Amino acid sequence: MARKRVGVLINTIYSEYAVSFMKGIDRYSQENDCSYYLFPLERGKNSGIYDYHCETLMSFINKNNLDGIVFASATLSNNSKTDLPRLVETIKMLPPIPKVSVGLEIEGIPTVKIDSNAAMKELVSHLVEKHNCKNFVIMRCDSGNFESLERENCVLETLNGYGITVNPKWILSGNFSFDNAYASMKNFLRSNPDIPFDAVICLNDSMAMGVMNCLEDHNIKIPNQVKITGFDNVFETSTGELNITTIDQRIDGFAYASMKAVSAIIDGERVDSLQLTDASFVVRHSCGCNSEPISQECVYDLAVKRRYDIFRLGGNQLYMLHYFLMETQTPVPLENLYSRLHYSLCLFDVQGMVLVLYNHSVYYEKGTEFKRPDVAKVAMSFFNEKSFERPDITINPNARILPPEITEKMDGGYTLFPIYAECFQYGYMFLRLGRYERIFYQTVIELISKEIVTSIKITGEQTEKNSLKNQNVTLEQYSEKMHRLSFTDEMTGLLNRRGFYEYARRQIAASLEAGRTGLVIYCDMDGLKKINDTYGHDFGDRAIKYEAQILKSVFRSTDISARLGGDEFAVLACDMKIKDFPRIKRAMAQECEKINAGSLEPFTLSVSVGCSEFSAAKKDIDELLNNADSSQYEDKRAKKEAEKKKKKPWWQR
Repeated sequence: MARKRVGVLINTIYSEYAVSFMKGIDRYSQENDCSYYLFPLERGKNSGIYDYHCETLMSFINKNNLDGIVFASATLSNNSKTDLPRLVETIKMLPPIPKVSVGLEIEGIPTVKIDSNAAMKELVSHLVEKHNCKNFVIMRCDSGNFESLERENCVLETLNGYGITVNPKWILSGNFSFDNAYASMKNFLRSNPDIPFDAVICLNDSMAMGVMNCLEDHNIKIPNQVKITGFDNVFETSTGELNITTIDQRIDGFAYASMKAVSAIIDGERVDSLQLTDASFVVRHSCGCNSEPISQECVYDLAVKRRYDIFRLGGNQLYMLHYFLMETQTPVPLENLYSRLHYSLCLFDVQGMVLVLYNHSVYYEKGTEFKRPDVAKVAMSFFNEKSFERPDITINPNARILPPEITEKMDGGYTLFPIYAECFQYGYMFLRLGRYERIFYQTVIELISKEIVTSIKITGEQTEKNSLKNQNVTLEQYSEKMHRLSFTDEMTGLLNRRGFYEYARRQIAASLEAGRTGLVIYCDMDGLKKINDTYGHDFGDRAIKYEAQILKSVFRSTDISARLGGDEFAVLACDMKIKDFPRIKRAMAQECEKINAGSLEPFTLSVSVGCSEFSAAKKDIDELLNNADSSQYEDKRAKKEAEKKKKKPWWQR
């Protein structure tokens, strides 16, 4: 009998939930000789600007490619009230192959679900009766997340039974992530410095860890001053200096059960429409139980062990990333890339890889229809560290994701990723991931994807150059094309410093000749270094792109906008006066607020701006930029002074 092929749809590969979930999927696969393809759809308010490309993987779900599907539907509908109906509609449009939902009941589809109400009531009762907690903060996902809403309602109903009500302003949104929970709690402490609370119930463990870190950074003692609880019982909750009281919903267990259910359906067997498993309440240190006083020697030993683990495990992975970055400093054409990829991936303990490239790139914007080409090529594959192959097999990816002679060699679990850059998609790859952390592999995948795209572009540029030569294109035409490219900032699409100086000088001269004036505006992001240091340079790049987006929204198409370097931007706005500048500042601040409210990035976007007016007496571009920069610095200093004037909070008195 042929090996079963199951598609597993989940948000990400690197969240604590996903890591536990995939342990159950992998265990079933190994015990039952079943293959699975993992589809990380990167859905969520924390996803990147271009992660929407991952949703195009859904079009690979058909009878030719898969025998059944498992949906981690609770995580796939995390984002808003509209996401579950959209998910249900998407599922209904898929081909009629066996399906199992995990976490949320969907009509007509067997569901594996955890019943956590009894355990959650026990947790709340424990905080009230055992620890006499009265002032509760709740950290939820958001008001549209169905799983979070179920847990929240259970908490509120149980507290109401004790005569305790929760102020709606004390119900915070952490988007099920460490960083968002940290930021949300930090804002709450800033807004409520005079009102003490004694318990924070977090509706998942990632948020509990974020809240705990935020309170510790503000010198709030846990559990002496505030009790903390979580939900999920992921690995990290029992490995820190202060372990987290939580709810164990046995994630890997119900993931295993979902694979068992879909396998039974594939075999023609009947399964229950709803399979429920009970969660359990786990009491640990963060609520004040099971916490003997820790000696200084013990604290020191824990710190030493943690540092050792960072260097032994994390340090090795960082070294490998360092090696890969050093190796890839010089981009190469595709022909020279494959051996480099094979060596690097084997170094990263990737145990198999298949690379499929389209015959041409596809332009795809979010919200539009994605049209995959009818022609693609299996460009590279390997299934051991000794050698790789260049199959050069042409396929129609709309009919079959891979040719049979390749799928026969793929046992176990492979994760599927699209290869894309900004609004262009170039193909997809399968990777059989190894023993390292999933966030490490997510970083590796993004780096390799960029390396592949760069090689494709280099190969295309070489082809174009050869074509230009063959068509006897004049040197002047070629030079003009290179000239235009040299004026553009690659990350944002705006002019670069050189382009700004070139076009601004011309425009200022033309305006003065016509008797007109205007403004030179200088923009600088607040706290980019902190964003890079705290979250990494990918988040810093995203913040820079948001800053460019703000300029495009606020200024006219006739204005000249440019990225001078780093987070420094400049705009030349002809026919504007100094009196117009307050309106511009307000508009930019409003755009920042929209992004901060809508994106739920872990960082808070803020831009300081300054301006200078050009005239016949003041027309030197360097002098105008320096004056605008000085004005911008005053804006930045005023913000810092306002921050210092805030009162000390209750826990520091």
